Order: sequence, then structure tokens, then C-alpha cells
Amino acid sequence: MKRLMLIFMLGVAISLQAQQMPSSFDGRWWLAMLEEAQLPINLTFNDGTPVLYSPMQTKEPMTASKWSFSGDTLRVTHSQTGVKLTLVWNAKDSTFDGTFRQGLMRAQITFEPAEGMFTLNRPQTPLPPFPYTSEEVTIVRKKAGVTLAGTLTIPEGKGPFPAVVLVSGSGQQNRDEELLGHKPFLVLADYLTRNGIAVLRYDDRGIGGSKGEVQKATTLDFADDAEAVFNFLRKHKQIDSKRVGIIGHSEGGMIAPIVASRNGKVAFIVLLAGPGCSGADILLQQIERISQLQGTPQELIDRRLDFTRSVFDISDTVSDYSAAVFKLNEQKTQGLTAEQRKQAGMSKSDTYLMISQMDNAWMKAFVKLNSADYLARTRCPILAVNGDKDCQVLPLNLGLISNATGGKAVIRLMPGLNHLMQHCDTGAPSEYMLIDETMAPEVMQLVAGWILQK
Repeated sequence: MKRLMLIFMLGVAISLQAQQMPSSFDGRWWLAMLEEAQLPINLTFNDGTPVLYSPMQTKEPMTASKWSFSGDTLRVTHSQTGVKLTLVWNAKDSTFDGTFRQGLMRAQITFEPAEGMFTLNRPQTPLPPFPYTSEEVTIVRKKAGVTLAGTLTIPEGKGPFPAVVLVSGSGQQNRDEELLGHKPFLVLADYLTRNGIAVLRYDDRGIGGSKGEVQKATTLDFADDAEAVFNFLRKHKQIDSKRVGIIGHSEGGMIAPIVASRNGKVAFIVLLAGPGCSGADILLQQIERISQLQGTPQELIDRRLDFTRSVFDISDTVSDYSAAVFKLNEQKTQGLTAEQRKQAGMSKSDTYLMISQMDNAWMKAFVKLNSADYLARTRCPILAVNGDKDCQVLPLNLGLISNATGGKAVIRLMPGLNHLMQHCDTGAPSEYMLIDETMAPEVMQLVAGWILQK
């Protein structure tokens, strides 16, 4: 749910092509948001030469390797990253408007006047000194060839303390579940620990200080990792072994009941935007809601959903999967123009991307896993929390979780919050980076209060 494409790679500029540029451009800054990748891009000019920055990825400049300015049109190429910009200067509004290209990606882009380099404001990120102790820990799963590195924060005072393991969403996340400058798990761990709850957060295998097979790993493998971390935490001398639970966000909200359904030592689980259905259904719900927010006509959305269901259905039934998916695409897009196919997310490049994703071991397993199966077998207390503007794991999953647990789960729908538990406008992923808040205080208060009652 948090898989983002990284657009830029740092490269050294070559063969600068001098052109006549208005001297008034020097020293000024423009900012554009590349919505498809949730990335800000800065444009400025040094001695008349266009320079690009991707401040979320590097502070190093990407000076144009080729460029021209003719009439009101600026063309910029950065050879090392394959980025090409064609921009029209609007003197009235002082904007550059045009197209961004990189590989198969093509997007409309507008650079608006800015004060300087794009920076992020993250006021909730905690800074030392901290009123608790921190321990760096390592959990080794020898047979699996996995080493998990994490940070355990322990409240002040005499224990033993209740404790939780934080389990991240999809994609390889570090122990802070860092995304777009936000560090949700760091913020949550700090709040819980200040309120008397020990917290162990860890780097997923393959990132940060953790090691292990990633390419062939599935949600079930990540559940094994989470259970190993849970078992480690229960044995710590300052932890109350009977009051240790798991908090899972997004895919972590599927992993938590997988572990709890087979490990009777799990005292409780908290599902933050956790699914109550199969991975396939989650992805279909996500496609529909995000497409609606983007203004895609429902007829085209229905075509995309029909196509995606068919792609899931044949994932294990055909020998030449790529050819079968393209054949399906042709069948499902009959009568659509090229523009309609693109709007529906069923263009040739979209289809290549889908084939690539479905060739991934994690994805093949995820679409078949059903959280409801594990929730039905979970006997410990459950708190399930969703934002009512979540468009990645829709709020309807709260009802599914309630049904799967026979109404025993505590259900909380939080108004105005998105998938990251931020206050938001629409809930669209494109907003995540632009929101200063990392996690709504009322969510952390709810979680802490519920755990302390256990």
C-alpha cells in the first residue's frame, strides 16, 4: 500500500548546451508536484542554465545536459535520468507548464513560483532528549537466514511494562515506517512510550539493519518475522510477558491476526487501516476509490476492475502469462480510444506494469490471502481503527472485521483521516507528503488508552 516509484537518479551533467535565456530567470525558483510519483521537483537557473532538483531524494543539482529556449518554449533533458521536459513560459502567471517524460512515463506538469528549495515540515517528529530509554536490539532467525534489527523504547520507572511490536505496511519499510518525510512509527512509539507502554519497532528484512530474502518473500514470511520479534519482546526482563501485543498498519494489519491466530501468547492486536478481506479485494477497492478521486468516469473504472479481476484469476492458470494478460486487455478495452485506455489505467505501459507486479512472489500470495480467515481464529482482544477518508484500505473493512470476529472486535471509524491516519482533504495518496501532520493525536490517544486497559 505504500509502494512508490523513485523517479530520479543522481547523475553528472554532460555536454552543456549554451542558450539565450532571459537574465531575469537566474536566481528564481519554481516548484512542481509530480502527482504520479508523489514527488516535488524544483526548477531554477544558474547562469542561464536550467537546473532540476528532486529534494525528496537528493540535495544534489541535476544540471541540464541539453536544453533550448525558443519563443516561449523551454526544452530540458537530463541524460543520466532520462528526464525530458517541454515547458511553455506563461509570463502573466510566471509559470512553466507542459509535459514531463521519463521512460514510459508521461505526465502533465506545472512549475509555479516558489521561495526556494522545497522543504518538509514535520512538527510531530520527536527530538532528543527523550524521557525514556532506548535499546538497539537484534533478532536472529537462523534457519530462515533472517536478521532483524530494531529499537526498543522503555518507559521511565520500574517495570514490568505492557509492550507492543509495530508491524509496517507493504513494501520494505524501516523501523520508523518512513514515507515522504513522515516517520509514523517513530511518532507513535514516542507517544506510547511516554504513556507507559514499551515499543519495539524494527526494520523489515532487506532494509536498514535487517537482512534476509526479499524477492521471494510473502506476507506469510513477514508474519514469521513479526512473530519472532514478538517472542523476543516477551522475554525482555522489563516487559510484562502477559501484556504484549502487536500493532499492525495496513498490510501489518493483516500480519497481526495471522500471528495472533496461531500464537496464544499474543495479548491483543491493534489494526490501523487493516484489511478485513482478501488482498485481491483490497486492491480492487483501492483502484475504484482512487480512480473516483481522480475523476475517472465510472464506466472506465468498471472496465479496469473487470480487467483486474480477470488478471488475478489467471495468475496461476496459464503458461504464457504476459501474452494472456495482453489478450485480456484487448478484449476488455474494445471500443475505447487510446485516451480512454490511458484514463482507465489500461494502456500498454499500464499493462506492462501490472504484468511486472503480478510476477512478484509477494503479490501472487497477497491477492489470495484473506484476513477474515485469520481474524475468525483470533481469540485475543482486537481494536480496529480506520480513517473515514482512507482510499487504500477503505472504511468498509471495519464492517468486514466485525463480521469476521463475530462482533467481538472494538471498531473505531475516525472522521477526516486518511490511510496514514492524517487529517486530510480527500484522502488521496497525493496529499500525504503535503500534510504536515504525521499521525492524528486522537488515534494515538485511543490506542494508548485501549492498551493500558488490557
